[in-house]
Amino acid sequence: MMERLTNLEQRLTVQHHKDLFLHTKHTIRAIEELAEQHRLLTAAHAINGYKIIGSEEVLFYDTLALAKEQIVLTLEKTLDDLEHKGDKYYDKNFADGVE
Repeated sequence: MMERLTNLEQRLTVQHHKDLFLHTKHTIRAIEELAEQHRLLTAAHAINGYKIIGSEEVLFYDTLALAKEQIVLTLEKTLDDLEHKGDKYYDKNFADGVE
């Protein structure tokens, strides 16, 4: 995922569009921090004797991974719309625009 983000950052040419990349990067970092907090809380619960349900943990981490993937896909679609701005034959991903 980080390689994809690096490639997306290189595609951003205008400075105010780089803000899109930074926002995406910060959002993904926030999701990763949430996962780390959850991991620590789960470990503390396990130490205190609470039963941890593995399938629920897998579901939690899979959901976070899907959310991060969707955020990166949205950035890719936004970049595609920015790169094809003014192209009348291009089908926009976002009808309301990207500017």
